[in-house]
Amino acid sequence: MSVGPCGIVCTICRYFIRGLCSGCMRGDVCSPERALLSPCPILQCAVARTIPYCARDCEDFPCALFEQRFPRCWYQATSRRPGVAQLDEWCSSDLPMQGITSESQQPGREGLRIFCLGPFRVYLGSEEITDDDWGQGKGPTHKIKAMFAYLLCQKGRGARKETLIDLLWPEQVDYDQASARFHQALHYLRRALEPDLTSRAASSYIRYERGRYCFDPLKPYWIDADVFESYCRRARECSRYGDPEAAMLYWDMALDVYGGDFMADIPIDYTQNRLHDWCLPRRHRLGELYLAALLEIARYHRNIHEYGSGVRYARAALDVEPASEPAHRLAIQCLIENGQLDSAIHQYRVCEAELVQYENRTPSEETRFLYEQLV
Repeated sequence: MSVGPCGIVCTICRYFIRGLCSGCMRGDVCSPERALLSPCPILQCAVARTIPYCARDCEDFPCALFEQRFPRCWYQATSRRPGVAQLDEWCSSDLPMQGITSESQQPGREGLRIFCLGPFRVYLGSEEITDDDWGQGKGPTHKIKAMFAYLLCQKGRGARKETLIDLLWPEQVDYDQASARFHQALHYLRRALEPDLTSRAASSYIRYERGRYCFDPLKPYWIDADVFESYCRRARECSRYGDPEAAMLYWDMALDVYGGDFMADIPIDYTQNRLHDWCLPRRHRLGELYLAALLEIARYHRNIHEYGSGVRYARAALDVEPASEPAHRLAIQCLIENGQLDSAIHQYRVCEAELVQYENRTPSEETRFLYEQLV
């Protein structure tokens, strides 16, 4: 926090994000007199030490008081493409991990870590649940993974047994046989998530209530898609309250989490069922968020005159959506402002071709104006 002309605003404090505090700054400068009236211990500490900016001026930063209030990932740089070791660091903060009942409670190495972005992977602690583990060499691995993926998407709503049978065994006409296969797959799923689960013991993850099976964990868990959406949401909050630097940190962390299309390797037979179109809508929504993150970071780099980085992120957005006219326009603007006029003209020609190929239209007046400036 800050009691001077600049500082860390409340919009990145975990108490504010959770709604436990209404916030007292939101981008405003906070005077020492006002800070002393605030219930925020960080502001009061800064006043007592006459420190204008914690991260820059305090020798004890980051102190225990700061870590209680702020997400650790805010001030620690993260490496690209998170692995299991990095997830241990992320899970030490209560922001990415869910299913924790107390702030002081740590998930340890036995928390469930679920990757839905890109190939569907699940880790129990640091160990990945392999294809052999899902079915114990006997059960239908793809159906078991698809069942779990479907229950993840349904969250607390859950699903009836008949719905899951229709999704995974649509060709089965003998209901008793289909029911037996379902219960076998459900048994293997529960054992894969909890290898030490004893016979007839209740699962801590897949529960049955009011006629529905649902993913309702009693233990800590981490899901990359939920974390990705959370970071995007916080980035937009920071932008709304006028803190572009904090917004960029969240956008960048969102990119670190995004590993590809949602449930990319779940067989299409289970994702495009005529009655249960459960995967594609969220895949589309998360893809749009990923594109938005790339565009926001490209705009940020253009605004601070880092044109090379702006072009790189704009073209990364074009790898996702070749007909994204805002991405083409950002790339052209960065190239113009960097003095690369020939490259800017070439980018416009690429834009023309992509729009014709994918959307059967010509560039908008705004994009054509950029070209007219060039020629």
